[in-house]
Amino acid sequence: MLKKGHHFKIQQAWILLIMFACFITIMLWRESTIYQRPKLLTLPDVPSESAMKLITASDQSFAYRMFLLWLQQFDVQAGQYISYRSLDYEKLINWLQALNKLESTSQYPLLLAARVYSRVEDQNKIRLMLKYVYNEYKANPVKNWRWLAEATITAQHKLKDLPLALKYATALAEEKSTSIPHWAKDIRLIVLENLGEFEQIKLLVGGLVANKTITDPNEIRFLDVLMKRVEEKARQNGE
Repeated sequence: MLKKGHHFKIQQAWILLIMFACFITIMLWRESTIYQRPKLLTLPDVPSESAMKLITASDQSFAYRMFLLWLQQFDVQAGQYISYRSLDYEKLINWLQALNKLESTSQYPLLLAARVYSRVEDQNKIRLMLKYVYNEYKANPVKNWRWLAEATITAQHKLKDLPLALKYATALAEEKSTSIPHWAKDIRLIVLENLGEFEQIKLLVGGLVANKTITDPNEIRFLDVLMKRVEEKARQNGE
């Protein structure tokens, strides 16, 4: 009788051991399948010029939109959101340049550069994107001035780099085209005010008044308010 009971206990022990082994096997299998994240892709190089011509030969406008949609969605892969900071910004800029060439009248690549890809928490990548906007402005000021205006504001407020903001604002202010509105050119005066360059502001505004280049009442009112503010700050600083 005792031998039979002992044999039964051994069977129970084996059953528990097998069940435990099955449980461990199932858990290991779940770890290796359900919780395994897919490998994320990196941004590829832009196709060569000849390859791009071949790809876009049938419908260039359609290809432009498809490439643009693909690029915008590249930060979402396999249900996961990738931070813009993880993107290769050199390659990203190459893609934006290529898309600009595909659809030269479109503003969208520069919009992405000025309002989307320059909003990352990485100063080096912001600077790369702002430099791209600046170069595109220099290539076509009439078309791209609004994006340099935004880049100037980003340099001033996000990077806290007033000399860089002044460089961009000066490029806007010195452009002769009347297509660029006064408010965009006036950004230089605001940056100079933040730099404490009150005498330079007086010289610039004095030149505008003397040349009688300003006729818009709103612009005249803005300059008047600015000059009063600058004169007050100069007095406070003992200048």
